[in-house]
Amino acid sequence: MSHGTGLALALIAALAAGCADQNIKQMTTRPKPGAGEAGSAAERRVVLFRAEVNVGDEPMAEPWALHWSGLRLFTVVGPAEGRLTYRHSFLPGRPDVASSDDGWAFLALPAGAYKLEFEGNAIRFAMAGSEYFGTEAVPVGRSPPAVFVVPPDASLTYIGTFNFTCHEPTSSPDALKLECTKLEMRDEAQLARGVAQRSLSMYGPMQEAPAALFEQKP
Repeated sequence: MSHGTGLALALIAALAAGCADQNIKQMTTRPKPGAGEAGSAAERRVVLFRAEVNVGDEPMAEPWALHWSGLRLFTVVGPAEGRLTYRHSFLPGRPDVASSDDGWAFLALPAGAYKLEFEGNAIRFAMAGSEYFGTEAVPVGRSPPAVFVVPPDASLTYIGTFNFTCHEPTSSPDALKLECTKLEMRDEAQLARGVAQRSLSMYGPMQEAPAALFEQKP
């Protein structure tokens, strides 16, 4: 490979990374209130959801925070018809600190159909449709995908609560801290309205458009 070709490839890679970072910033930043009412397909709407990671009978506090054990949860989002395997994971937007500590988060997306996965550091999702990139140092798991639709006529939409049932593994590398064996979609619309009223009231009434696990897609 010539020196010039190497520089060109490095520039292309840097531009691609910059575009990805810019898209992630847009997805995790609150859009201007009222923008979703303009009718443009490019305008972003707020998508509210919750991730609850239950260890035994107790929900894990602050699932979006970096825990001393190495545990941390991320999201991966893309078009419903695409694959998410090689997309960058990222932390979603936070409605407010207290709600985020309880697992609430948001995405800012244009109207359309999407696929969502959760990526966990030191977590293995032991269920159909999941992925695991296990190493001794940094085990990383991907949950089964869910699909959801952002309606064009809503500025704020709640897509549901992603409820994981997990336990501490008994025979695994020390770096693996949780094994999640079940994922359920739950409707916590009443709690979601409380979060919306406290932190997202500038986007008007909340609509509901429940997500579904990919294998359950009609």
